[in-house]
Amino acid sequence: MTADGCPTLCHPEHGQSCHDSGGAWAEAQQLHVSGCDLPHRLLRGDHVRLLEVGAAPGWNLAAAYFMARGLPGQLHVTALERAPEALDAGLEMATASEWRAAAPFGAPDCLEAIHGGLRAARASDHLGQWVEITPNFRLRLFIAEASEVVAALDVDEQFDAVFLDAFSPSVDPASWSPAFLRDLTARVAPEGRLTTFTVSQGVRSALLAGGLEVGCAGARSGRSGGTWASRGGWVPPLNKRLHAKLKRRSERQQASRGLGEGCL
Repeated sequence: MTADGCPTLCHPEHGQSCHDSGGAWAEAQQLHVSGCDLPHRLLRGDHVRLLEVGAAPGWNLAAAYFMARGLPGQLHVTALERAPEALDAGLEMATASEWRAAAPFGAPDCLEAIHGGLRAARASDHLGQWVEITPNFRLRLFIAEASEVVAALDVDEQFDAVFLDAFSPSVDPASWSPAFLRDLTARVAPEGRLTTFTVSQGVRSALLAGGLEVGCAGARSGRSGGTWASRGGWVPPLNKRLHAKLKRRSERQQASRGLGEGCL
C-alpha cells in the first residue's frame, strides 16, 4: 500500500515496486499526466495519442482516464505490457474492496474502468485492436516486448504523450537500451512529451540524442526526481553543468555506429 491509500505491485523476483511508496495515484497524476500536459491538451479539445510502456498495474492510465472523462478532448491510448500475469494481478488489485474507502476520490472507479478496458482488449479477437471505454477514451493493448511493438508500428505512427514506466535500468536494462530509446524517441510527435521516473544520465542522454529537450520533472509528492522531455516544448531545465555533460554524451551516442548495441 502506498501513502496516498492506493496499492501497487512488486516484481516477484527483484522486488522493485511499480510505484513509489509516497503515492501511486499522486505519482501517476503529477509525473505522467501533468508532465505530458494532458489537462491542457484535453481541455482545448485536442485528439491526444498516448503510448504507455509498462501498463500494469494500471494507475497511470487510470489517472489519464480520470482527467479525460470530464474534458472535451479525445484520448487514444496504446498500452504495452510484456507480462500478462502483471495485468492479472492488477485486475485482482483493482477489484479488491479493502483499500477503496481510503483511496483518493475517483481513483478506485477509474482503475476498475481501465481494467475493464484492458480485459476487453485482451480478448483474442481484440488484441491490438481499439476498444472504446467512453466516447472520448479508447485503448488498444499489446502483450509483448515494447521494443518489438514499437518497431512494428506503422512507420508514420507517432504519439503526443509517452509514459515510459518500465522497471528501473538497474534491474531491467534491456527496457532502456539505446536502440529502443532511439526508436521510442522517433515516435514522439512535434510538441509531444515523454515522462519517466528515472534520472539516469544514460537514459537522459539517449533522449537528447533522439532530438528531445530534456529537463527535470516538476514539483510533486512521492518519488523524488524524474525526467520530462519534449520535442519542441518547454520543460523545467536541468542545471547547465549537467545539461552540458549530457549533451556531450548524447553527441557520442549519435556518432557511434554501434548505437543499437548494448544497454545503458
